[in-house]
Amino acid sequence: MDPINNLTDLFIKFPGIGRRQAKRFAYFIIQSNPSFSERLAREIVNAKNNVRLDPISFQYFTPKNAADIYSPLTLDTSRDSKLLMIVEKDVDIDSIEKSRAYHGRYFVLGGLAPLIDTDLESTIRVRELEKLIEEKGSKDDISEIIFALSANPEGDRTTDLIKQKIVPLQERFKFNISQLGRGFSTGTEVEYSDADTLANALENRK
Repeated sequence: MDPINNLTDLFIKFPGIGRRQAKRFAYFIIQSNPSFSERLAREIVNAKNNVRLDPISFQYFTPKNAADIYSPLTLDTSRDSKLLMIVEKDVDIDSIEKSRAYHGRYFVLGGLAPLIDTDLESTIRVRELEKLIEEKGSKDDISEIIFALSANPEGDRTTDLIKQKIVPLQERFKFNISQLGRGFSTGTEVEYSDADTLANALENRK
């Protein structure tokens, strides 16, 4: 297979990228200045080598020094530790932070449950979430879990399945469970929602 098709096949693996757009990316790389391609390759390697995964929130972050283990959001003592928002991916945190309507903690699932897959642990971080809730509940450090997943069939199914999993923990630790409310339209992804829409959805969570 030739290099253009090789690049195209790699770009197709990016979220939301079809073959036509992937091929456009491939031709752009081929036509670009060699210094751009070299810098792109270096930055990809740099990101892979230096970006870390927070062991509590599972958010990716760039440490300021070699000893950093936790992300700035996890270490921020001004945030309400009793609020825990569940999101699909890191970029959802960026969108929600722009709304300035939420000041609690986050947990990144790492994806959504496929409509035909019943093994949640193979696709999203369910066990890690249950462990975190258990730890926070034992310290009386949780009052509400907020589901901030995309308003589509996969997001709804993921929310329902996780709720079923954590009901025993809710009964033990007496926390509330809510999800984004009015203002967050059906079919909408958190990543592409504007700050005002997310602020309204958070204010009207149910």
